[in-house]
Amino acid sequence: MKHGNYRGYWVITLLLALLVPILAACGGQTAAPAGTAEQATTAPNTAAPTTNAPEATAAAPTTPAAAAPTAAPAAASGNTLRVNLVTWPDTLDPQDASIANEIGVLTLAYEGLTRLDKDLKTVPAAAEKWAYNADATEVTFTLRDGLKYSDGSPLTAQDFVNAVRRSLDPRGVVGDYQSTLFMIKGADAILNTVVPTDEAKIPELFDKLGVTAPDAKTIKFELTQPTPYFHTLASLWVIYPAKQDLIDKGGETWYEDPANQVGNGPFKLTAIDHAQNLIELQANDNYWAGRPKLDGVKLMFIGDLAVALQAYKNNEIDIIGPDPNDVPTIKADPTLSKEYIEPLGSCTQSFELNNTKAPFDNKLVRQAFNVGLDRASFIRDALKGTSAETVTWIPPGYPGYDAEDKRLDFDAAKAKELLAQAGFANGAGLPEIKISYNSNNPATQGRVEYLIQMYEQTLGITLVPDPIEGQTLNNMRKDVKTAPQFVYGGGWCADYPDPQNWLSVFWQSSSPFAKNIGYKNADVDKLIAQADVEVDPTKRMQLYHDAQRLVIGDAPYIIRSTSKASFLVKPYIQGIESTPQDSNTYPGMTTGLLNATMAK
Repeated sequence: MKHGNYRGYWVITLLLALLVPILAACGGQTAAPAGTAEQATTAPNTAAPTTNAPEATAAAPTTPAAAAPTAAPAAASGNTLRVNLVTWPDTLDPQDASIANEIGVLTLAYEGLTRLDKDLKTVPAAAEKWAYNADATEVTFTLRDGLKYSDGSPLTAQDFVNAVRRSLDPRGVVGDYQSTLFMIKGADAILNTVVPTDEAKIPELFDKLGVTAPDAKTIKFELTQPTPYFHTLASLWVIYPAKQDLIDKGGETWYEDPANQVGNGPFKLTAIDHAQNLIELQANDNYWAGRPKLDGVKLMFIGDLAVALQAYKNNEIDIIGPDPNDVPTIKADPTLSKEYIEPLGSCTQSFELNNTKAPFDNKLVRQAFNVGLDRASFIRDALKGTSAETVTWIPPGYPGYDAEDKRLDFDAAKAKELLAQAGFANGAGLPEIKISYNSNNPATQGRVEYLIQMYEQTLGITLVPDPIEGQTLNNMRKDVKTAPQFVYGGGWCADYPDPQNWLSVFWQSSSPFAKNIGYKNADVDKLIAQADVEVDPTKRMQLYHDAQRLVIGDAPYIIRSTSKASFLVKPYIQGIESTPQDSNTYPGMTTGLLNATMAK
């Protein structure tokens, strides 16, 4: 991940030294690396790809990311891992997915041409190697021998070509990540086709698209600009090769039938039971690296985190992200404290503002709400210390972090002054402002009420709580016309460690994420466009720095905190290789739970 729940949560452009990737994704649930008590074993060795661009080699990860106590009641679930994801996914269509809980399911059932290891480096996956031309405007991937889908049928280069075409096709799903493939020759013409007016042109446009399969093992991409990070882009879910014939037969909601979810990942999706809030996956015997060590994964969707905690205590679930209100009690518990993990995450957590709806169509009002947020108190009292305060977009530890920008620091007097400059002295004349929030977790209401009280003190205004069912709220946020004024939740989780992922993918006005809140700044667009094609690393970073400064000045979000991953993990779980980008879902999501085991 990687926006609120989005996985960042979205995508990429340029860097001759890119080392990579979300979340999306993407406020929402947090996670942390699962504990492991023994070294994980490696997947089969992979051929080192040849390339003119950075980062082309990799074997599967060999060491766990964190250690948990070795205690050990036997796992009640045998060799099936049970994980809570809180909110039911809005879609399980790889070309439409954008939210962390959606991607958390799909990364188990599917795999891209490449993937990310525990160090967030791009390594071979379905493709055993890749090669760029001299100026990084062409890249060719070579698939592994004998690749199969989970049903045993052959997986070929054309299946990945089909996935790219489907990602771009304006006649079908139009996912939030659609524009990530803009640099492929001919992609812009397809993306900008008006449906249904110019629909007849689309087959001809696809014939000119710069992605082809010269043979069953080779995929060639022709690009409109140097894109030396494209091998990292090839790890994202938009290129997951869902079977086209099953999509065609299944219709608009094909993905709701597990029989249609025939993927190429380490697990195969066997049950989608919304009535029971349960998604089940079993080990894929046809996975290229061999059958995973787990027999299966059960993804449970318990929105009330107090209920989830009790289920964890009852040994009915193996991994949960506890509610912040419960963290002090967990840390004081002699057993639970040993199973609690709290590494830093990769998300910037925010409150989402619709920049087209009054009063947040006024930049001064947005600035006032930012400066009027006492982040330290909110994190201490409402979040129980489970986040770290921040006032800038790219988080610490990621390239592009701006430690010197303090313009949005809490200052109650300045906040009132900004509100008065906006024409609303002491709140007079402000329209009604609702804080919309996910009602699935009852504890969220208390945090919203705390926030309301805080703004009464700092701005002298009264806000109205607006509870909305979680899946409904996520769907509303995907369109600026339906997006609420003020959402408790929002933000971005890294897809890979590069400022392009934080700025170009999210804040460029053509991005779906910027569009969803109505944000547009021509100067930001210009700087990002220059940075995206700048080969000189120093100049490139300065351009992104300048663009981020403009975004922060516009205050399109209320930036609140950097995530800390927070998880309870049963001590019999071993071998999970986790990354900071798992933090909006479950530990080991990015690396696919390939080496996870349940100790007997």
